[in-house]
Amino acid sequence: MKIPRWLGLGWTVWCAATFGTGVDAATRWHVAPKGSDQNPGTESRPFQSLERARDEIRARRKSGVGAEGGFEVVIHPGQYAVRQTFQLTAEDSGSATAPVVYRAAGRESPRFFGGVRLPRFRVTTDSDLLARLPESARGKVREVTLSDVGVTDVIPFELGGFSSGRGFHTHPVVELFVDGEPMTLARWPNEGFVKTGEVPGPLTLQAWDRRPGAPEGRFHFEEDRPSRWVGEPDAWLYGYWFWDWADSYEKIENIDLARREITLAKPWHTYGYRKGQRFYAVNVLAELDSPGEWYLDRTRGRVFLWPKEDRQRLDAELSVAPFPLLTVDGASHLRFEGLTWECGASDGVRIVGGEGVRFEGCTVRRMAGTGFDVRGGRRHEFVSCDVHTLGRGGFALSGGDRKTLRPGEHLVENCHIHHLSRIDHTYTPGVWVDGVGQRLRHNLLHDIASSAMRVEGNEHLIELNEAYRVVIESDDQGAVDMFGNPTYRGNVYRHNYWHHLGNWTGSGEVGHTQRAGIRLDDAICGVTIVGNIFHRCTTGRTHFGGVQIHGGKENVVEGNLFVDCGAAVSFTPWGEKRWREFVAKAMEAPAIDRDLYLSRYPALSGLSEGHDRNSIRGNTIVRCDTVFLRLPGGTEVADNRELPKGTEFPEGPDGRLRWSEAEASRLGLAGIPFRQIGLYANAWRFQRNGEWSLRVAGPKDARSAR
Repeated sequence: MKIPRWLGLGWTVWCAATFGTGVDAATRWHVAPKGSDQNPGTESRPFQSLERARDEIRARRKSGVGAEGGFEVVIHPGQYAVRQTFQLTAEDSGSATAPVVYRAAGRESPRFFGGVRLPRFRVTTDSDLLARLPESARGKVREVTLSDVGVTDVIPFELGGFSSGRGFHTHPVVELFVDGEPMTLARWPNEGFVKTGEVPGPLTLQAWDRRPGAPEGRFHFEEDRPSRWVGEPDAWLYGYWFWDWADSYEKIENIDLARREITLAKPWHTYGYRKGQRFYAVNVLAELDSPGEWYLDRTRGRVFLWPKEDRQRLDAELSVAPFPLLTVDGASHLRFEGLTWECGASDGVRIVGGEGVRFEGCTVRRMAGTGFDVRGGRRHEFVSCDVHTLGRGGFALSGGDRKTLRPGEHLVENCHIHHLSRIDHTYTPGVWVDGVGQRLRHNLLHDIASSAMRVEGNEHLIELNEAYRVVIESDDQGAVDMFGNPTYRGNVYRHNYWHHLGNWTGSGEVGHTQRAGIRLDDAICGVTIVGNIFHRCTTGRTHFGGVQIHGGKENVVEGNLFVDCGAAVSFTPWGEKRWREFVAKAMEAPAIDRDLYLSRYPALSGLSEGHDRNSIRGNTIVRCDTVFLRLPGGTEVADNRELPKGTEFPEGPDGRLRWSEAEASRLGLAGIPFRQIGLYANAWRFQRNGEWSLRVAGPKDARSAR
């Protein structure tokens, strides 16, 4: 049988997983949930833990017994409770020709579980507690005592957010999942936000929109609702306190009902506070007033839930592990195939340094933090993985050296990344990429409060990805966001499909229209955007287009298709004075080598000249309200075609464009490989009835693609 070239690697992997590899039985160990670490690790007498298999490999190496074909750990299906991080270090490395492989034994994914299952809930009858609940919830709220499931040490409630005084990083936090779905921590209002009233502190913080603010965490409230929160032991507010792109959680220190004033506990939000900003209350027992809401009483060690369905038994799980479930620190040439990490109260997998670590057909889901956190190293690869239902981002990916322009060559390909940013809503994208020379290809990203991608650094290739329903909440953002460094050069966005972004329906607060497909913010230069599709990326009355350029130059926007956007391309021109001041010392930054950069990017020799000069050419615009917004003089504009409103590229039932090869060819867009964009089928991944799934999956794996 002839195997298609695109399927070859995945086919090889699947055959290895199904029929075994060339690894000798003496260097292959088995792990199973009902095994024992006193066993020899054979298929009939397996180990119980990965630690035992790892230690056996270490012992073999120390005794001088190696394996030219590498070592292999075969992991049988079932749930493995994780009570400490599984740690791999440099001594656990394989080699390029003989990696150490941790793989699923068959088609069901082994599940490494950082939570506890909750037994049958009982109806709450405590009179003191019932008095604190809304009347509508009495008789409907159920409870579980944590000591009954062996949990005696509960993580304190403390969250951060972008610009939080508590720091912008993963803050471990307990979450409750029922039927695999995260429940909502008791909040008010149940949907949306309310607005801050007057800010009584000294209004010393000025802003470009002429709405001053105060550094002190105090504001007046206009509703009567906060009177219900007096006496709550751990009530917090989540909000956008100064800018609509800088969020944080703030603990309530005091509620003065006479003055109708809330005082927040220090440390305060680093940007300050001002009137008319969005917020809601969270972690408030008195607001447990709706099915699907829950609350953890840390003092009494009890979980309270108003279930969505009135069932005797609930499939309820509580995340309790305040650490990554897997760390790979300095190790190289490891492979993980068909495994699942889930239900952790922190990040999922962390990789530091090393080279050639590869994950295939793996799943990270239901974590409070980031799915895969990659800090440095080279050539780490994530292929055909599912990453979803996370409190923060999908991937944080850094590698390479900006000073020497040595590439990291990390790869994220054919990954399904969705339902993220549940806890920290901004700057927690599907993929945060930094450094030099990473590749993001054939991924599907959707349902993310933050961006699909945040890109920092040089010479990254982003191609053949599809992203929709992203940048849902924050403003002044893009499905891709880049910011603030004119020496970020050589980045290419090619043949991606960006659609249905932000507030594309125009509902809710119409002021929130500063969302773009690709956002080049504050002096980003030298980016190539070619052959992309921007479809419903912006709305009418928009400040942004499908592409938004804020002050940068030497960017090329060529051969793209813009359909049903408020504007195709928008600009925020800076002018000569602001530009020269901003870039005056850019080439002296210690992060770069001036001579190397001038050699690699000759245009940097004239960095201070030619402000706001970009090239917009050969693009096709269909059914957009306007082509350009705030087009600066000096911009090269050539061969762009605005077509009359008609039926070109209609939408299908799923909202995606109905692509016509004939129409694309007629309009000069034949070079856009539309049918190759997004996920592809291989030995790990298949599509059925429009939904993408992994072949190696758990019995309750979330599989929805759109």
